[in-house]
Amino acid sequence: MKPNVLLITLDQFRGDCLSSAGHKIVRTPNLDELAQNGVRLANHFSQAAPCSPGRASLYTGTYQMNHRVVANGTPLDDRFDNVARMALRAGYEPTIFGYTDQGVDPRTTQSGDDPRLSTYQGVLPGFNRVLNLSEPYPPWIDHLKQHGFDFGDDYNNALRTEPDRHEDLSISTFLTDEFFKWLDHQEPSKPWFTHLSYLRPHPPYAAAGKWSKQYSPDEVDLPITASDTRHPLHEAAMNLEGTA
Repeated sequence: MKPNVLLITLDQFRGDCLSSAGHKIVRTPNLDELAQNGVRLANHFSQAAPCSPGRASLYTGTYQMNHRVVANGTPLDDRFDNVARMALRAGYEPTIFGYTDQGVDPRTTQSGDDPRLSTYQGVLPGFNRVLNLSEPYPPWIDHLKQHGFDFGDDYNNALRTEPDRHEDLSISTFLTDEFFKWLDHQEPSKPWFTHLSYLRPHPPYAAAGKWSKQYSPDEVDLPITASDTRHPLHEAAMNLEGTA
């Protein structure tokens, strides 16, 4: 029988923010255990930023210069193979909890009025979306409302205020719980291929509940920011004839 496949992604999680990678402050015991019992690819890098280009590379196995998704909203050419379609050919029914942020190829639509053309938050072709956590995160916002937190249309405020609520109400916990509910109804004899696509630690970088107090700000190094001084190589390149 084919194995079950679980593909987990975290959005904007720095690869060096693992205690197993030698980070001097961050402690990640669960991820460390995964690394200890599996493989940690120390030279694996996202091909691009922001979300859509980087994910297009991950899902298709191609460089950005090949798939040509250069920004959020750039359509992904439907002629590219992807991980969900590969899973379909292998006999799975690929499911997604979260989001894939892929713009639809206009050539696959029937008219210019297709609502999928107005958003970059489309589903990667081949996936069946079980839980939609694209903006504005409607299932999670409804879940918070049931627990007495009504944010109306201000879904960004729901993210910013996660430190003020118990971690069990976080968007990450919500996704995990929904996956386990789904898993309880799967036939043991039918292998599954599931992608859990977590938003966090994506901005606004507001950890939920007790996790927001895990580290003292005084212990954390300031982020590396752009320098006003150019590297000599950049300076020389900018002074080449014909360079604007």
